[in-house]
Amino acid sequence: MATLVSGNPGSGKSTLTALLRNQGIRALDSDEVLGLAAWMDASGEVVGDGSLEPTPELLATCFWGWSGPRVAQVIDELGADGVLLGIAVNQWDFIHLFDRLVLLELDAPTQRDRVASRDPLFRQQIAVGLPVMQAQMLDHGAQTVDATQTAEHVARDVLALLRSARGTGSLD
Repeated sequence: MATLVSGNPGSGKSTLTALLRNQGIRALDSDEVLGLAAWMDASGEVVGDGSLEPTPELLATCFWGWSGPRVAQVIDELGADGVLLGIAVNQWDFIHLFDRLVLLELDAPTQRDRVASRDPLFRQQIAVGLPVMQAQMLDHGAQTVDATQTAEHVARDVLALLRSARGTGSLD
């Protein structure tokens, strides 16, 4: 089973994906995996991909979620040493498929600064979701990494967690 590294928008998941890949880790950004993440309606039906423009109606009636069958395929493709980085409203439906959880934890001011250029509709939704998502990850036993650090420090800390879990010890 793979590792899920999750964090709220602004926690550095996309940047971390690239840094982990540079270290030889099989890492995938859930937003970039074809058929995995999409806008879904309340019944879980896909209504569009990330190219949809946010509107109040979209945000009121839909959520950013993962496709169940595709999650299982991605985890199989990643293998035991793979890492999926991402966040989805329905990730809790699939949390049991991962043998390790890592939370990229950040505070509200840092998140606000990092998402300042995003659509205003998203920024409000993002701010409200921060404490809820982080609490849920902790309730599910996630290990935490301080995502307010530089991307290089976050990558170092995540690598240390991954390597300790594999029993390979230090980063040297």
